[in-house]
Amino acid sequence: MQKYVGSFCACVVICLAAAPQAAWAQEEPGPRDEHRVLQLATAGSLLITATLGTLTAINKPTLLSEGACAGGRPVLGDYGCHGLSILHGISGLLSTVLYTATLTLELSAFDWPGRDRHGGAYEALSYVHLIGMSGQALGGVIASFPEVVGASRDGTFARVLRTLHIFTGYLIVGSFGITTAIEL
Repeated sequence: MQKYVGSFCACVVICLAAAPQAAWAQEEPGPRDEHRVLQLATAGSLLITATLGTLTAINKPTLLSEGACAGGRPVLGDYGCHGLSILHGISGLLSTVLYTATLTLELSAFDWPGRDRHGGAYEALSYVHLIGMSGQALGGVIASFPEVVGASRDGTFARVLRTLHIFTGYLIVGSFGITTAIEL
C-alpha cells in the first residue's frame, strides 16, 4: 500500500510544482495565479480520485457487474479488493479540501462563478460540480459502509449507491475540467 500512496503523493506534488511555471504566470503574483494553481491541483486530484474510484468500482459489486473481486480476478490483486478503497477515500478527501480552497478563493475574490465573463454554459457546469461535490463525499462513505444506514454491504442499496457515486464522480471531473479549461 505504501507504494501506491507514494505514487499518489508524487502525482499531487508534480501537479502542484508544475502549475506555477506555466506560461500564463504574471510578473507579480496575485489571486489569479493562486486560483490557477488551485484549479490545476484540484483538477489533477479529481482525475486521480476518479481513476482510483473506477478501479474500485470494477472490483466491487455495482449495477453494472458483480465486481472483479467476486469473480476472482480483481484489478490490483488482493489489494484491489481490500485496500484500494482506502486510497480512493484519502484521494477523495484531498480533492474535497482542494475543491473547497478553490471555491473559497473564487467566492472571496472573483464573484463566483465567473459572472459576466464566460456565459451560461460555464455557469451551468459550475453548478454541476458544486452540487456534485456537496454530496459526493457522503455518498462515498455510505457506499463503503452501508451498514450505517441499516443496509447490507452487498445488497441492492449499496450497489445502486456505488453506481451513482462513480457516475457522479465522472460528472464532477468532466464539468470541473471543462470550466478549468475555459478559465485557462
